[in-house]
Amino acid sequence: MILVPNPLQLLSGSRFTRLFILSFLISYNSYANLTKSKCFSLDKGLSSNILTKENKTENQDSLYEITFRGKKFLVPPHKKSFKISVLLPFHTDAVNSPIDKKRANVMLEYYQGIKTAIKQIDSLDSKFIISFHDTDNDTNQLKKILASSEMKSVDIIIGPTNRNQVQIASSYCKSHKIPLLLPITNWIDSDFNPYVFNMNPSEVNKAEVFLTYYKNHHKDKKLVIIRDNGYYDRTFGNALINTCKQQQISVKIVPYSTKIDWSSIIDGNSIVIHTTQDKIKLNYTVTSLQAHHKNVILVGSDKLLEFNDIDYNQWEKLNILFLSEHKSQVPNIRSNQMKVSYRLDYRDDPSWFSYMGYDHVLFACEVLDAFGTYFPLFIEGKEITYANMDFSMNRTESNFQNKYLGIFRLVDGQLMVENIK
Repeated sequence: MILVPNPLQLLSGSRFTRLFILSFLISYNSYANLTKSKCFSLDKGLSSNILTKENKTENQDSLYEITFRGKKFLVPPHKKSFKISVLLPFHTDAVNSPIDKKRANVMLEYYQGIKTAIKQIDSLDSKFIISFHDTDNDTNQLKKILASSEMKSVDIIIGPTNRNQVQIASSYCKSHKIPLLLPITNWIDSDFNPYVFNMNPSEVNKAEVFLTYYKNHHKDKKLVIIRDNGYYDRTFGNALINTCKQQQISVKIVPYSTKIDWSSIIDGNSIVIHTTQDKIKLNYTVTSLQAHHKNVILVGSDKLLEFNDIDYNQWEKLNILFLSEHKSQVPNIRSNQMKVSYRLDYRDDPSWFSYMGYDHVLFACEVLDAFGTYFPLFIEGKEITYANMDFSMNRTESNFQNKYLGIFRLVDGQLMVENIK
């Protein structure tokens, strides 16, 4: 039986709500490929690095074969019943300020995404208890939640979002060997914590993915970056420039202006990246580059995709790419399924936060079902596809980071996925 209380009840004052218990049947035949190898064997020297919450009587020699997303794996025996706790600032008692109200709405959308995922999780073989805890965006409240005896038996924690609270949760999870999936905040510590998984790609990771695309497909083109000192420029723009320096990629920096002399900048074929989220500024750049359209590929943020017919007519005179973490902007089977289910439940389209909750809880349930708490051994560096985002968890000096970025090309008014590799 699936028990799901009304979300409005969840957000009305309770600090802890046990949401649902799910029982499932395995079905992976339609999943996409996860790895190139036909069979993944467990490394014998990894016992000190894996999560060791499984029964100590399990024998690594008694591996058995499973199929996950179309590929076969040899995995150790593991339990088939798991607990997942979601620790987020639902703000049941703190909705007096506009910021609190906005945060509460975002958390509701995330929660609704998780509810929508129930139908997909229902195809798994394992049993799950998924509980929700309201941190109220309060450090003391988080400490109380983590101090409860129930938390010690949790298999995965999702959240929190506040940086100070993430630090507390990170230390707790490292001490108790519990994987911590961070849905929004990127947590980077000086010490390596193998239990922290940043689900949201960092700006550095996105810069690295874009430069991989650049080197694989356009390394003969000159790289030009237009900077406007806005938010996107200060985040992704800075990360891109620093990564270019680290990889010794030559790049020309151009301050944004409505009077840029492109004749003195464009020398042969070029890729021009405009690190702005201001559509007016981008339109100025589009107009000024049209005289060089045969030699230029223009790259911009996906925040600029809310354009009208006039923008289409202007922008399609150039080769233009958009960088995005949200691949559901290009219709795909998974995002379509999620959207249909969400519309049936809420009579509305899912927000990015709804997609986030949907993808994150599916990821957590699917990897636990397939690999148990040994899952880091099997997913590291492998790309796993979901509705709105792919997860490619890479080990860094600090923790595990999702290294994902979508690159879309505008062709005849439609977005097409670019091959990064």
